[in-house]
Amino acid sequence: MGRRYLEDGEKLLVDQKLVGVKKLNTEEIQSLYANEPNDKILFIPWSPYVDLYQLGKKAYDSSKYEQRKIKFNKKYQQKIEKAIRKEKKKKEKRLREKLSKKIAKQNRNITEGNQAMRLGEPLAIYDSTLEEETVYKIRQYLHSKGYFNAEVRHEKEETFKLVTATYIIERHPPYIIDSIYYQVADSLINELLADQISESTIVKGENYEQNNITNERERINEIMLNNGYYDFSRQYIRFKVDSSSLGDKKVIVGVHVDNPTDQTHHKVFRLDSIIFNTDADITGISSPRQYNEYKGVTYQFYKRRYHEKILDWRHFLYPDSVYSKANTIETQKQLSNLDIFKFININYDTTGGQFIANIFTSPLKKYQTSTETGLSVSQGLPGPFINASIKNRNTFKGLETTELSGRVGFEGLTGATETDKPYSSLDYGANLTLTFPQFIIPVGGNIKSQLGRYNPKTRLAFGLNYNSRIEYLRTNITAAWAYTWQNYEKRRSYVLNLSEVNFIDSNLTNEYREFLEDLEAQGNNLIKSFEPSFVSSTSFTATYNINEYGNKKSTSSYLRYKVETGGNIIQSFDKLSLRSDVEFFKFAKINVDFRRTYPLNSKITLAYRINTGVALPYGDNQTLPYEKFYFAGGSNSVRAWEPRRLGPGSYLPVDSLGVYNNNIEQTGEVLLEGSVEFRHQLFGPIHGAMFIDMGNIWTIREDSSRPGANFEANDFIKEIAVGAGYGVRVDFSFLILRLDAAWKLIEPGRYSQTDSYEGQTFDLPDVPGYQRLVWNLGIGYPF
Repeated sequence: MGRRYLEDGEKLLVDQKLVGVKKLNTEEIQSLYANEPNDKILFIPWSPYVDLYQLGKKAYDSSKYEQRKIKFNKKYQQKIEKAIRKEKKKKEKRLREKLSKKIAKQNRNITEGNQAMRLGEPLAIYDSTLEEETVYKIRQYLHSKGYFNAEVRHEKEETFKLVTATYIIERHPPYIIDSIYYQVADSLINELLADQISESTIVKGENYEQNNITNERERINEIMLNNGYYDFSRQYIRFKVDSSSLGDKKVIVGVHVDNPTDQTHHKVFRLDSIIFNTDADITGISSPRQYNEYKGVTYQFYKRRYHEKILDWRHFLYPDSVYSKANTIETQKQLSNLDIFKFININYDTTGGQFIANIFTSPLKKYQTSTETGLSVSQGLPGPFINASIKNRNTFKGLETTELSGRVGFEGLTGATETDKPYSSLDYGANLTLTFPQFIIPVGGNIKSQLGRYNPKTRLAFGLNYNSRIEYLRTNITAAWAYTWQNYEKRRSYVLNLSEVNFIDSNLTNEYREFLEDLEAQGNNLIKSFEPSFVSSTSFTATYNINEYGNKKSTSSYLRYKVETGGNIIQSFDKLSLRSDVEFFKFAKINVDFRRTYPLNSKITLAYRINTGVALPYGDNQTLPYEKFYFAGGSNSVRAWEPRRLGPGSYLPVDSLGVYNNNIEQTGEVLLEGSVEFRHQLFGPIHGAMFIDMGNIWTIREDSSRPGANFEANDFIKEIAVGAGYGVRVDFSFLILRLDAAWKLIEPGRYSQTDSYEGQTFDLPDVPGYQRLVWNLGIGYPF
């Protein structure tokens, strides 16, 4: 706790409590504390940062740093004087910079303490004056919430020099807004505000709250700035709050919008002209810029790089339109989304009695190369990868981008038929992507201009990729045509994959082919997924990011759903009969993934996830391409089961010798899984999480090679696997490393190929090879 470090007369603040908070925001009130106890490891009364600080304090000697300053000054001054004598100005400058850095470092050691002291935390000494300050802040906070008669007092409880401070709040009934009136000097503004009165943040009958007054000022200011009032400012908006006229804790709120001094109204600004400069950073050229006119906008340039028609679809400023802050910001945003310009600046010129919008942009480099290395993980152990790419901007002068990329990566997947051979997966390949800054569809320019607010893009992609595992080498040649767009206001993004075609070929080992043939003899068509195959599909994906999913201050959600159909364009290829041994697949698939986080306080968050999907194969071969199956188990799924080894259904992989043999990746067409995590900060970058995972996969049809695998509406609840555990995360801000230990609680498996296993709900199979504890190493949060 740090009590041993106290000096005579000192007491240690160990906790602070609130009484009488009720429906008030506890987090907001706690943020007002003028003093804070030392950070402790969650559930453990130990403050490691205090020990670190005290360790540094013992070794701290300010005179040592003063001596270092004298030493550095003497050493570098001699070198600087020598450089001056030899007239080496660059060296002189470099030496002065080094000296400045070294002196600054020593000054920091003197004022802030040594490295250990800066990383640590001084003792939270109890101070009654800070308690009084906290009381004052809480009282002011309550006043801002309409509790004008609230009372706040503090008490303390002391045990062996350890103090717990308690702040007791007596709110008393709040003041209620009884009536609201508007007094607007400008009649046009009065009409404008009246049209949007329903959006007001001040509502009759609700508690008076200062934040609502502040938000109403911002709302009115935004309305003005989006309707031509360029020189409007918040200073013209006043509020009068009368809490005494009506009595009985009722408040009258007056909203006043004043005119400028000595004027009868506010001026509405209309754009006289728009000048779009596409190479604003180029200087020193004696010849004047050239220009083109398009839809009343003047485009200026030394070299014409872009089609004005395409630029017109991404900006929203036109002559004779009223000034709009929203249109200005949207223009900057959409021009930035093009990945063509390194900066976009828009300013307005009111000189000469005109109102002119100037758009200044500067192009990024036409060619850009990048290399990325790191670790990736999807179902097993992290593995290294390297990506390299080259990008060509404005390829055809229509603001397109072309990118050629290559990737080589290892990943610690367990094999499809072996669980003891990590790093058996090698992925490598190359992709070519051409991105257009609009939808390539036969519609007019006006519609494309309206669509420009949604960052529309058309992506054509071509790829050749290889996946090398211990069982097979899988080659995938792919081509895709997709549309993407976003709704920024609602934080939604969409992908319409109009057409994706893949030719897949697999080179299997003899052992794996024999295994698949054995399955086929038992009625399992998985081998069809590894024959040379042609896969075509169309899909639509929508992603909703509600309140910035994952933020640690407020509740947030994430919803993603994908609908996909395969075999849409198969008929024409089928008739061509390019290869008699090529498999064609027809299927329909849907997947819904919902996630939510509830921050309980600044250090503890409750998070949960529900992920479900169904894939229905209906082609002649009655199976899916291997990549379209669902899998369960692993670091981002039900963590108490090995990667891709859970299920399906009540099938239990026990061989004829009675040994648990979970060497085979288990595939299914139905997925249902969920997770709940209780995430908490332990100390510093170390976080922990208690979790429980549930789920399974099933097959659509009966599979004689895996008894109990098929989905039955009456039985599937009994076939939900349950695992729980604890994980540690190290948060480096740019990277999160995760280690989870998960225990099986409910095993859905009841049937092997030869036996059935009866038992109570929480009974686990007592067979050789069955592991109750599974370790998972991952990158990032599981969801």
